[in-house]
Amino acid sequence: MAGLPIDQDVVPTGVSHGGPAAFRRIAERRNAIVHWEDHEHPSHLIAMAAPGPLAEDIQVFFSGR
Repeated sequence: MAGLPIDQDVVPTGVSHGGPAAFRRIAERRNAIVHWEDHEHPSHLIAMAAPGPLAEDIQVFFSGR
């Protein structure tokens, strides 16, 4: 579960992820997750596999939409 937030409840957290749905349930247990985007891609290297959708997701998170 490398890369997922752990005990992050001080600031809002956004996750852009390409893994199993179970990761979201685990991450939401002890984190203030306000944005989660699932990417339908077989790779966990979303930045390399789908840079366009990841860049859009980051823009959405920081714009507050």
